[in-house]
Amino acid sequence: MIGGTARISRRFVLILALAQLLVIYAWIVEPHWIEVTSHEAWFKSLPGEFNGLVIVHLSDLHIRKYGARERWVVARLAGSKPGVIVITGDLTLEGSDPASIRQFLTALHELKPTFGIWAVLGNHDHWYPLASGKDEVRTFYNNAGVSLLVNEGGRLGRGLDTLSLIGVDDPFSGYANLGESLRGMQRTPFAVLLTHSPEIFMRADLIKFDLVLAGHTHGGQVRLPGIGALWLPAGSEPFESGWFYGQYARMYVTRGIGTSILPVRLFCRPEIALITLRRTEPKR
Repeated sequence: MIGGTARISRRFVLILALAQLLVIYAWIVEPHWIEVTSHEAWFKSLPGEFNGLVIVHLSDLHIRKYGARERWVVARLAGSKPGVIVITGDLTLEGSDPASIRQFLTALHELKPTFGIWAVLGNHDHWYPLASGKDEVRTFYNNAGVSLLVNEGGRLGRGLDTLSLIGVDDPFSGYANLGESLRGMQRTPFAVLLTHSPEIFMRADLIKFDLVLAGHTHGGQVRLPGIGALWLPAGSEPFESGWFYGQYARMYVTRGIGTSILPVRLFCRPEIALITLRRTEPKR
């Protein structure tokens, strides 16, 4: 009986030690262990001039200060030769320092991506705004060299070809207006939608977008083997992370870089996604 009790005690101590190591890993190691994922996306409708365009997809940075993590992101992207950098929302969180966020965006701008930096707003950007009014927020982004899309569209031009880049305000907060974002836009052969929350994907598919880029979910932030994410934001449950396909559109949901609620990640590393657009030659 005593021997059995000793075995149980040793097992309990071992389980407790492993649990403590897991907590330390989730709190200290994984949130800073950023994974750079590379993808090729093939499209028949992609104009030939954009074949090989590298899109750097960043999301959910939740920047408090311009620290080691932010410097690492900038340094890593310096070698990727980005064609365009897109940020799908949630630069902020409670206690964010606007000057630090400006420093980060300015550092990205200095990388001189061919087609610039484009961003949309996320729910945290509405909850903890960088300035007191909508016009002031737009000015903040513009002064840092970033084009902010708030239910509106832009164009990337190369040679005789153009590509539409549409940005909706945050669907999770109820500010998205796809109709307004498309108003006055002439249809191009290829169109990309930037959105914070992926819940808008089905509507984007009906409108026949080619590519949708989203964040918001953090990939669940805490995932367990065989189970997946323990929690996802309301409306985004079908879109944990990775690629999703509709009848016309495809969407990539990044796990993002930062954390919210608790500063932990478990089996869900932060992510920078590099997406290379490729043209599929039509069958003859």
